Amino acid sequence: MSRSGLMAPSLLADWASVSARIQSSRRVAVLLDFDGTLVKIAPRPDQVRLAPATRRALMRLARHPRVTIAVISGRRRSELLRLIALEGIQYFGLYGWESRLHCALPASALTALRRARMQLSIHLSSICGLWMEDKGFTLSVHLIEVSPQEQLRARRKLRSVLLRYKKTLRVIDNLRDVEIVPRCMLGKGVAVQHFLATPALSQALPFYFGDDLSDEPAFKAVRDGISIRVGTARLTAARYSLRGPASVAEVLTRMEAALH
Repeated sequence: MSRSGLMAPSLLADWASVSARIQSSRRVAVLLDFDGTLVKIAPRPDQVRLAPATRRALMRLARHPRVTIAVISGRRRSELLRLIALEGIQYFGLYGWESRLHCALPASALTALRRARMQLSIHLSSICGLWMEDKGFTLSVHLIEVSPQEQLRARRKLRSVLLRYKKTLRVIDNLRDVEIVPRCMLGKGVAVQHFLATPALSQALPFYFGDDLSDEPAFKAVRDGISIRVGTARLTAARYSLRGPASVAEVLTRMEAALH
């Protein structure tokens, strides 16, 4: 059931019923975003740290025989492996597209990304606080330090510049950045659907935790599972909400306890 356009109630307030579903499920699939969900948002991507309590909760849950854990992020997979560094977890970078160490893109997409970056660096250079991150296969335009009024101008200008690349590239809007990706990267919703369609997870109870606009398709993809919007209250398709990464760690700990 979609909750699009509604404010999500607290997961902790309804924990008794959620816990009962965990206890009655033969398998549980736990899918998590990274930035803003497992770690607090930082001004720069290299400044985030996984809190010890979150690391312990993930490690214990990953060891449970009835649990499958995956992290699905806009970051590169290599970054997730380095920042989390836990076995028993599946890592998917670039919104679920990058599922292994060696991936390849068509030459046309790489050329379009290179040209788009050059043009955006010119057209967006006057916007104070904006900076671009080249991830090799995608391009992030970071707006976390840009004023709200200037963010609107940046987003409009970015879309205008990218019109000429619409057959090759697409835009993923987030709360604090805009991601330019090749069209073959279909996003987290499709990634979650494919992941849950594997035979081992066909009867699993799915959870998805995320904080950003790019997580909204993933909330819908878990269907009658448990979707959780992390962060300040806003309209969402998620069934439940949590205040921040510390609350996510608490829920992961509670999940592990409910499985015994």
